[in-house]
Amino acid sequence: MLSIKPVSRLSIICTIAIALVVISPNPAKAESREQAVDRLTDLLFYRVNPQLNNRKLQTGDRNYITEWQKLREAIDPRVKSVQEVCYRPEPGETGWEFTTINGQTYEQTYDRLADTIFYSRHPQRTGQQIPKSDQISISEWSAIRRYMFISNCGL
Repeated sequence: MLSIKPVSRLSIICTIAIALVVISPNPAKAESREQAVDRLTDLLFYRVNPQLNNRKLQTGDRNYITEWQKLREAIDPRVKSVQEVCYRPEPGETGWEFTTINGQTYEQTYDRLADTIFYSRHPQRTGQQIPKSDQISISEWSAIRRYMFISNCGL
């Protein structure tokens, strides 16, 4: 007669081993600066384009691709190391944060990013202010600007 005990013990050991592998914390891979810039660009891009439902852009999405690229160009110089940006980073804390550049305030920074998106959608108007009488464009720019906030340094 065959004993079930050795088979049961083996299955219990295998189950425990699998569970430990599945639930054990995996060391997080450090995000490169370029990955951080892409992540922040995606975050803002999809906030101002909720109709895309975070879907991956396709070759035919030329206008969206141009908008994403211009936004990335604007975000790129604003991504700095945590150690450089945050007031009191934790010891050993690493990573990347979004910040201001050239003495701009955060309000001015978000305004510039909203400009970047608005003028990539309306390239014929680049360099021109939106006239106060153009309520449709003002509403569009304002809607873009509302989605431009990024919390940084753990705030």
